[in-house]
Amino acid sequence: MVMRISGMSSGMDIDKIVSDLMKAERLPKTKLKQKRDLYSLEMNLYREVNTKMAAFRDAMNELRYSSKMTGMKATSSSTDVTAAVNQVTGASSHSIQVDQLADYARLEGSGGVGALSLQGTANVDGTTITQGVNDRLSIKLDNTTKIITIPANTYSADDLRTEIQKQVDSAFGSNRLNVQLDASNQISFEPAAATNGFKPQVTLYDIPNSAMSALGFTGNQSYRLNLTNSLSDLTSQNKLTNPLVPSSGTLTFGNGTTVDYDANSTLQSIMDSVNRSAAGVTMSYDSLNDKFTITSKQTGAAQTVDVSDSGGLLAGIGLPASASVSGKDATGKLDGADFSVSSNVYSKDGIAYTLNKVTASAVTVNIASDPDSIVNNVKKFVTAYNEMMELVNTRLSETKSNKYAPLTDEEKDAMNDDDIALWENKVKTGLLSNSSILRDAKNSLRSLLSKQVDGITDQFNSLADIGLTTQAFTGAYVAKDQGKIELNEEKLRSALAANPEAVNQLLTNDVGVDSQEGIFVGMYNRANSIIGDLVKKAGRVNGIDSDRTTAIGKSIYDLDTKMLEMENRLSKKEDNYYRQFTIMEQAIAKSNASISWLSGQTG
Repeated sequence: MVMRISGMSSGMDIDKIVSDLMKAERLPKTKLKQKRDLYSLEMNLYREVNTKMAAFRDAMNELRYSSKMTGMKATSSSTDVTAAVNQVTGASSHSIQVDQLADYARLEGSGGVGALSLQGTANVDGTTITQGVNDRLSIKLDNTTKIITIPANTYSADDLRTEIQKQVDSAFGSNRLNVQLDASNQISFEPAAATNGFKPQVTLYDIPNSAMSALGFTGNQSYRLNLTNSLSDLTSQNKLTNPLVPSSGTLTFGNGTTVDYDANSTLQSIMDSVNRSAAGVTMSYDSLNDKFTITSKQTGAAQTVDVSDSGGLLAGIGLPASASVSGKDATGKLDGADFSVSSNVYSKDGIAYTLNKVTASAVTVNIASDPDSIVNNVKKFVTAYNEMMELVNTRLSETKSNKYAPLTDEEKDAMNDDDIALWENKVKTGLLSNSSILRDAKNSLRSLLSKQVDGITDQFNSLADIGLTTQAFTGAYVAKDQGKIELNEEKLRSALAANPEAVNQLLTNDVGVDSQEGIFVGMYNRANSIIGDLVKKAGRVNGIDSDRTTAIGKSIYDLDTKMLEMENRLSKKEDNYYRQFTIMEQAIAKSNASISWLSGQTG
């Protein structure tokens, strides 16, 4: 950057002159900035439509399934068994008895697998704590980590215990973590038990200036079993109640899947490997009961946990070295006929029974007509469709005014917030009036309103047949209401009474053939496709403006790049102006000096 000299010799306000010159120079960049702002406003308008379209799609996702539009409801005499109608069926009554629930194959280990202690190994009598050398301890109690500082001193064992207890109480509060001293002058930490008797985890972490070594502790040493410690560390710290010789081994599951481990493996890494594998089981640790469990991922008698261990891992964590257990099927009687099913949902004749408990006696499930459910769901469709269509209509019908351009920073500085908001609203009005995406979206969705679905009786194969039509013209053209729909509830109820299955198929058919696709299924699919087009055009809601994977984002990115390049050129141009004025000032100063000298010579 050039040295900038004010007009001391010329008397000119050089900063003002250069600023005025640069205003003219910056006009092209200002135009680019305004163009970028227009793109940004357009992007936000598209994203607004995207939000409304997503809400419509989500509503369709709730309504496009056959089970949502059966017009039937199930009531149960007990919460032990609940039921839902998943296809159109007649009114009926059923009796169901549950003798056994389906269950996972589960191999449970013994409790108390971890030794509860956080014990140091050093005789701390006469320990010297030096500031900045070994005066800090990082302690994590439950989910709270604190660093305590031990004042520098040479301590007796009891004085050191007392000082650490003081610092611990200050960090975590009294009676949360007790610092103890045994007959060998070794420090230990004992957490206080919760009301349920559970003692929380306590872990020491290695940090700069750590006092752990002086106190006889190692990094990541903990009170309870620490799943992130290596098998060799757990063994050296005596953290397992069962003997474990840390060495390599392999867990082999019934389907041939294997998981290898060695002395450097951690219990967490072994569990993660098992859970990611194709073994079809989940290995977990219950910290409350301090035990390990291996469980099948699905229920049913066909599911098994079949595992063997070539090393000592399973025995060390309280599980048998070799075992095979099976799951259970749900069993019972439906209307006097035995059933057996691998899950706790049993479906029969369009009714899904959810088995929650073994029943002491038979539970009665009644199936009855429920036209209100379909009527209410259709009303949800009408509301969601009309709200979405109103926004699309509004954006397409707005007229753009060329009188309003995005405000410059200087213009905003001269206006209040309300006036700025009004102006910017004028600027964005009409930006989407020629949008082919919105026009195609509107036409695509409206075409479904008049579609006749093949494969259904002609009496009920279109929305008009069940009381859904576009709103009648009222004599006054209102752009935002064009294409909205309205429901003749009486006609819908009549259709449901006459042929509920046809109504269900009209709305929810999903057989993979376009001509037979139900209206709600088609609405969902097209809304999903429109959202994809909107994302390609303007990006996702809350995405960045300069997303080059989108059409508008690419334009914004290109403009940002041009403005950056232009700003570099403008900076050089400004420096050049100052350089020229500096030369002028220096020349005037030199001339003034010469005149002053001559005047002095002539007296």
